[in-house]
Amino acid sequence: MAFETPTLKDLIRRAENGLSVEFYGAGTTLRKTVLKVLAKVLGGSMYLFCLFAAHIWKNRFITTCDIDTLDGFGTDYGLPHKAPGYALGNAIVTATQAVSLSQGTAFIDETTNKEYQTVSTIALISGTNSVPVIASEYGADSNLDADAELVFRDDAPTGIDTAIAVTVDSEGLSGGIVCDVEIDGVTQYWGETAEDYRTRLLYRRQNPPMGGCDSDYKGWATRFSSVTDAFVFANNPNVNSVSVALANYNTDPPVLNSSEISTVKKYMTSAQRRVVTADVRVFSVSPSGISMVVQILPFTESVKSSVDAAIRQYLRSFGPKSTIVKDDIVIAARASSTASNVVITSLIQGSSSVDQITLQLAVPSDPNSTDTPVGQIAYVADNGISFISG
Repeated sequence: MAFETPTLKDLIRRAENGLSVEFYGAGTTLRKTVLKVLAKVLGGSMYLFCLFAAHIWKNRFITTCDIDTLDGFGTDYGLPHKAPGYALGNAIVTATQAVSLSQGTAFIDETTNKEYQTVSTIALISGTNSVPVIASEYGADSNLDADAELVFRDDAPTGIDTAIAVTVDSEGLSGGIVCDVEIDGVTQYWGETAEDYRTRLLYRRQNPPMGGCDSDYKGWATRFSSVTDAFVFANNPNVNSVSVALANYNTDPPVLNSSEISTVKKYMTSAQRRVVTADVRVFSVSPSGISMVVQILPFTESVKSSVDAAIRQYLRSFGPKSTIVKDDIVIAARASSTASNVVITSLIQGSSSVDQITLQLAVPSDPNSTDTPVGQIAYVADNGISFISG
């Protein structure tokens, strides 16, 4: 039976009734001047105890506890909230001779005035070089698209070809994220929302460590602010192989760059975590472009938003090696939106009209292969869902 907090008025009334029984027949002066006052004192005292008990009851469960209590559960499970994320990736620097860039060499994005630094000291060769860089400040506003130009904050070191701009490589700089979380009136900065953290803790409680099962790999991957979803495939591509496709739905598209993948893979494949005999492959998902035309009723902006969110959330639940039937998308949209009628009149994957979405998984058998693993997810761009009345 769930705990129910009685009201202050109920407790005072109970105290009055109890005192009236004990002092039945006493004079009206005693009843009015003493017993009623005493009833309020006793009722108020009991009310404080009940509020304290309600607080304890509420914070006993992950689903209902206060935000500050979540960290307590996280400490018990060794699963702290995610720290704010710094954008990282690689910059392309051209040198005219062999030269060394010291750790902390700073670049500036002149458009945003955001600063980026080299991760470690790196020796450049004459020609084009890939230099790992990380943002000086956390947050999504430090993420940069491919080919964005950077300039040296200070004078360029001797040997750098200043005639050729320093640019971000084709993967871009990503992984920057910060969420404001208020605890007892004080704002803290996390790498995930409080409810996302609550969801991870629930997943950990419902899926305790099992020595390398599916949920273990998902838990290891989603500890990072750059990973929101992980899809795990056992015995793929070989016996004793584990393939893990990572997605970050905080970015658009939801892919990770090579620097982020390297950080996650290093953690997942450490001797303290992976199964000793396991061959673990870690890679980013590959978005498969999806677009559709959806007929809805009523044809209002709120219903459009509701159906759009329902479809995107449903598609997000499918990883590589999945098949998504068009009729199932319709059922999910009707069940999770405010629309009275939903019909998908056109479903496009890539450039082909389809009745079902097929998501591929292809991982090279040779762990030393230079071929890029492919783990497709259904990706709908911002304008990927068009609505018509009906």
